[in-house]
Amino acid sequence: MSELGKTLVVTGGGLGDTLFHLPFIRSLQQRSEGNSVVLACKKGREISELFSEMDMVSKVLPIARDQDVSGKADLGRLRRLTKEAGIESAFIFHKSTGIAFAIMLAGVKKRFGYFFKGSWNRFFLNKGTLAPKIVPLPAFMHHAAMVMDDVGIPYDYSDVRFRQPDHVIQTAFSNLGLSEKTRMVALGVNASAAYKQWGADGYSAIAERLLKEFSGQILLFGADDVKHVSEEILKRTKQPERFIDLTTKKVALHHSHALLQRCDFYVGNDSFGLNLAAMSSLPAVGIFIKSYYFAYSDWIKPVISSSDNIADITADMVWDEVGKLIAK
Repeated sequence: MSELGKTLVVTGGGLGDTLFHLPFIRSLQQRSEGNSVVLACKKGREISELFSEMDMVSKVLPIARDQDVSGKADLGRLRRLTKEAGIESAFIFHKSTGIAFAIMLAGVKKRFGYFFKGSWNRFFLNKGTLAPKIVPLPAFMHHAAMVMDDVGIPYDYSDVRFRQPDHVIQTAFSNLGLSEKTRMVALGVNASAAYKQWGADGYSAIAERLLKEFSGQILLFGADDVKHVSEEILKRTKQPERFIDLTTKKVALHHSHALLQRCDFYVGNDSFGLNLAAMSSLPAVGIFIKSYYFAYSDWIKPVISSSDNIADITADMVWDEVGKLIAK
């Protein structure tokens, strides 16, 4: 019999927030019924795709009113879906009073989570962890870690083992007409906000050095919202045939993850892609502004701006770390 029974994990946010919770999801999975957890999150469509071929998550409950944005949770839907799923234990890694109340109304017996001083959600938790207002970044991860520590469940940041199975890797390569023996490095040109975007100038400089020092292909990792960055990189290079540009292709999220995890290493600014690389145990060079740097994983080798202007980071600064990865 499992320790927790059928377990729900509520992340509340979007893709990036869910990735920050992967060390805890992995640990809870091993203590849950069927060796799998149910996941509730706002961008349910994308996250369902990412986990679709893994045993780690048995089901994703899409709780946002609009699945294409990380907006407000539909509390009525959350209550109904949670009740239908027959959840016995819930780990609410979100500060929302409404979410905690909805899960209590769904009849979940064990409800774990965190609360701030004076907040109402503590009344709807069986075991609540008092969290300080300020914690190191990323805050989502540190708040969840406090809950896990309080409950006494260990976790491991160093090897989450978040990897797509072999048949997904085979399909991803086949769909792009690539051999699985193709060596790749990834340039993560995606960014969740403009102030985190390093831009085409920096990435082009790194790409040209990689073309000289690395014998394989360069995977431009990102979605169509940053295709202007990849287009500029390709416009400047004399070897466009050595690039695989995901920003201009319709690639399923679990397939892009499969391609990423087969890369030798990753280079990119703070983003979903950087976090995905780290959770996949892939060496990564992370490009950060001074006020938004976080060191939660030894897989990320940080390059940090001296200010909050990411343009202050030069290609030489990034290449200092990239060169170490090539030399390995």
